[in-house]
Amino acid sequence: MTHRVRLMGVVLLLAPLAVAAVRTEPRQNPPRRDAPATPPPPTSSIVGTGALGGVVTNDDGSKPVRYAYLVLIGTGTGVVKVSSTDADGKFLFANLPADRYTLGASKPPYLGTVAGARRPARMGTAIALADGQKIANVAIRMAHGGVITGTVVDEKGQPAGSVRVGAYQLRVQNGERVPVSVGSAAQTDERGRYRLFGLVPGDYLVGVAGAPAPIALQPLSTTEVDAAIRAGNAPQPAPWAQSPLRYAPVYFPGTLRAGDAMVLTLGSGDERPNVDFKLEITRVVSVSGSVVGAGGQLPPRLAVTLASKGSSVIQSTMSAPTQSDGSFQIASVLPGTYLLRANGGGPVAVPGAAPQSMQQLAVATVEVNGADVMGIQLVLRPGATLAGSVVFRGSAAQPAPAGWRLPVRTFGPTTTTVPTAQPVNEAGAFSLTNLFPGTYLIGGQPALGPTTDAMTWSLESVVIDGRDVTDRPVEIGDVPPQSLVVTFTDRYQELSGRITNASGAPMSQYAIVVFPEDKTYWISGSRRILTTRPGTDGKFILSGSGPTNLPPGRYLLAAVTDIDRDEQYDPAFLAGIVPAAVPVTLAPGEKKVQDLIVR
Repeated sequence: MTHRVRLMGVVLLLAPLAVAAVRTEPRQNPPRRDAPATPPPPTSSIVGTGALGGVVTNDDGSKPVRYAYLVLIGTGTGVVKVSSTDADGKFLFANLPADRYTLGASKPPYLGTVAGARRPARMGTAIALADGQKIANVAIRMAHGGVITGTVVDEKGQPAGSVRVGAYQLRVQNGERVPVSVGSAAQTDERGRYRLFGLVPGDYLVGVAGAPAPIALQPLSTTEVDAAIRAGNAPQPAPWAQSPLRYAPVYFPGTLRAGDAMVLTLGSGDERPNVDFKLEITRVVSVSGSVVGAGGQLPPRLAVTLASKGSSVIQSTMSAPTQSDGSFQIASVLPGTYLLRANGGGPVAVPGAAPQSMQQLAVATVEVNGADVMGIQLVLRPGATLAGSVVFRGSAAQPAPAGWRLPVRTFGPTTTTVPTAQPVNEAGAFSLTNLFPGTYLIGGQPALGPTTDAMTWSLESVVIDGRDVTDRPVEIGDVPPQSLVVTFTDRYQELSGRITNASGAPMSQYAIVVFPEDKTYWISGSRRILTTRPGTDGKFILSGSGPTNLPPGRYLLAAVTDIDRDEQYDPAFLAGIVPAAVPVTLAPGEKKVQDLIVR
């Protein structure tokens, strides 16, 4: 059966995105492969007769990039080779076995680039190399990073030196575009100027962190000055922390709220000047209260922290010691929304039994608006324990699960702590401890390293109190669940194919995306959403044994011209490519080949 999809363009987040129109031609599935391939021999012993060569240049190809660092990785054999370009930007890797290779180049101030990638920080194209084949035309073009410059002045318009300015890239997390620190920060010089450089293409917010405000010194009389000089003691101002004034964090173009900040879009090598700031003085206050322990007894290890919450990009976390009666006070707090958290551990009295060691937690949201916040009471509650078991279902020899730790992550802004996944014992039993109310995603591929078990077994299901919550966020309330069963299987599905034009020529410049029809699975980090780039021969593989296994189900397969980092988890992006996607159903154990033809 042939599917035809009309050509369409999608405008997403103010950036045009062309979606490839495709039709599909099913072909006979390959023979079933029930066991993983034999692990390849050590890379040091693998020698072939193939060669890869080419040149690395700047973005427009006009100038070679000399002595760039190169890394070549064979995706099948595991061969890793390191080299560099010569004075003409040329390189050559010899004695290569047949494989599909990924080649990356780096050299500051250029952005790291993978061969075949449309832009920096994008997926590259695997280079298919046959036995004895010589490929000499691999071209890598490296772009300079984006630059943001500007000036920071104080409330009087004077240059503000030693002020930290940071760039925060907008990325998709849990279905929302949120600003994330990318480690790019600079301090202003004595003229108040700063320069942020090496920024990958994308959308950014720029902000200035809060800083101590100048202290308003009390005027001294002549008599006081003379007396201090005679005594040899110059008058000393109070430490800045005791001052009620601070410079507040500010976001370009001059707002105290990150939600109102201007989004700056940078392309490769773009420079955005005149991103200027004027500092604003605000009054700081204190937050105080008391902590009450479970059963009326404070745990021996107790910490109280106050952290920025909500739309704040420039995060601030403060802590304060607690007194013997549980009282605490946190000073120098700027206006904003905060999460106040008391966290303690140690023995807790249990009626009719010996004291048990457990974690205790209390959380409250605090609004600070320029006045001291007092009288907050944090009542600790112990975390729950959820007993679980690991089950294996398949034809392969059951692995020894002892020591496995199942992944658990928080989901959503209301969840404040991650439960501790205790290691699985020899009988397959484990537990989640320190489980507090919140939303979690439970289960996934344990971090087993490069082992046969890791490439054989994958997650089949997660069942809590008889309810299947596999790959879905689960809400844990005040009454915790009673049972958790995690099942692993050695049965896997394969999804592969080849993308070509109508003449049969490979179209390796596209990115391939597979995602579930069911929108409840459209969540950040979902193992049911995968992306890849086809190789130079147009072939792609999206699912296989072990950690890449797509669960059985109904999916949509699409080819797109480009995809940003983590954009495949953005519900708006997925919704936009649905009309141009091809439906694909994976039955349990099915090995499906689905070719795509670009019209």
